[in-house]
Amino acid sequence: MNYLRFRKLYQADNDGTFWPGYIELPDNDIEPEPENDSQNRNFSLLSNPRVYTGIGLLALVTLFFLNKTTALILLVIIALIATKEWFDIFDYGIMLPYPLLLYASLAPLIIVYFYGYENYYLPFFIFPLGVVIYTGSFVEYGIYEKFGSSFLFLVWFGSGIGAIGYILSNFGSLFTYLLLISISLSDIAAYEFGRRYGKRKLASNISPNKTVEGFLAGLIVGVVVNFFVLSNTLELSLIQSLLLSVIFILFATLGDLFESKIKRSVEIKDASSLLPGHGGVLDRIDSQLLSFPVLVFFIHFLDLIQ
Repeated sequence: MNYLRFRKLYQADNDGTFWPGYIELPDNDIEPEPENDSQNRNFSLLSNPRVYTGIGLLALVTLFFLNKTTALILLVIIALIATKEWFDIFDYGIMLPYPLLLYASLAPLIIVYFYGYENYYLPFFIFPLGVVIYTGSFVEYGIYEKFGSSFLFLVWFGSGIGAIGYILSNFGSLFTYLLLISISLSDIAAYEFGRRYGKRKLASNISPNKTVEGFLAGLIVGVVVNFFVLSNTLELSLIQSLLLSVIFILFATLGDLFESKIKRSVEIKDASSLLPGHGGVLDRIDSQLLSFPVLVFFIHFLDLIQ
């Protein structure tokens, strides 16, 4: 796909950052604002709905993560909304009903939270059977192009939300909340540093506003915060905590880029317009959906980290 065709549409993409103070970048053919218009810029920042949405999201997440039960409820709500966004993105219609797709997101979370990670394989057996039975019984046309995206959703979103549920169930709401915050702080640092000092593009064909300089700044901040969280919660050596922190933040960035690539492939800017200035729920949790499974993996195989 020729990205230049969509340059103006994606030029002000928020790049998945949680930072509520995002300011849209001007087009090249628009003259810059005069230096004496700083008051107007401040007013624009305060009047940006993204600011208030970001503050509201932070307050909401903080409130729900006061205990494990309410945190689980929030994860279920996230799964309900994110599944609907994915359903609309790929326009399944009658070819794949929403309840069946919802199973792909909710089953891993519920099974892992209540029955442990050793039973995580069950959704990956049951969902394919459900898809085959439904499509073989009720749908006679146009089904094959829908299969791939539905299984991708199971593997990507199901694994991610299930991993968050596992961390929540086994390590508590505070630890899970702090991990989420470490990713958000990494996003803020990456955006702010990249906006001021970024020169080299990180992945211009996927996320045009991300820079190498911003990525490195976000990596440093995220690793420092994550290192503090891990070393004070898990029984890890300093080397283990540092290495796991680096891997966790790296995969958070990859998760953000992965979802951006999905959106580019279907020629959309955001998963939905549910959150003013932020896009959809999928746009807000894409980083966590890749970093948490990696964290769970290394927690179970700490003997591999020397």
